[in-house]
Amino acid sequence: MRPGSSSSNSKYDPAKGGNMRRHYFRLLLITGLCIPLRSGQVFRTPVVTALGTTGDEDVRSLSIPGVTLKAGETLLVSSNDESDNAKVTWNGISMHQDIGSTNGNGCYTKIFSLYSASGGTGDIVASHTVGDLSINASSVTNLAPSALDKARVGYGVGTNPSSGATPITTKANEFLWGAIGYASNSAASGVWSEGFTSGGQFTFTGDTGGVEDGYKIVSSTGTFAAAKTGTAKDGWSALIATYAIAP
Repeated sequence: MRPGSSSSNSKYDPAKGGNMRRHYFRLLLITGLCIPLRSGQVFRTPVVTALGTTGDEDVRSLSIPGVTLKAGETLLVSSNDESDNAKVTWNGISMHQDIGSTNGNGCYTKIFSLYSASGGTGDIVASHTVGDLSINASSVTNLAPSALDKARVGYGVGTNPSSGATPITTKANEFLWGAIGYASNSAASGVWSEGFTSGGQFTFTGDTGGVEDGYKIVSSTGTFAAAKTGTAKDGWSALIATYAIAP
């Protein structure tokens, strides 16, 4: 090239870099290319909706009628019963027992779950041999279809119920669900520990105490417990189950 001549194929000139960068980014926009700002999956925050609570003395079954689940929601039901054989269905579909207590000082507490891929409307029906029975139901969005990871149960008598710590969770992003059933307490009391949010549902059967729920969302693996402090003194069963959040 002769001195003083110019060409569109000349090497990059730092003084003109701004224009070249603008043209380059325009080309990226036109061609629809997408360059991620950072690696890693983005997880959607689970949303909990209370669906109902009920309890009664000396019954074989209880129901919460007309419960609607949207596609991709998970139904969680916590139960407290005298017979230690409670089972729960939704819309005629058996729910999975994720964890249950075997010695609740007069009450047996369980956590059941069901992921609904298509959604629908149906009755929640809890049944057992006979005796006092209470249940709480909640729906949770954005959990994985096969979400259950770790679980733990504890029981005792006193004012500070605790499930004890789970094994180390598998996933960083998980949803923690706690349930505490009481032998005779007629109302929820005390304070949830470790940043758990109360599920806000509790029904006294008239004899056996009710069951209450709490939940928490975590973003790192670890060991976790569902616990309260300062409850009215009673026999209790405390349970925790952890669930993977869907990306």
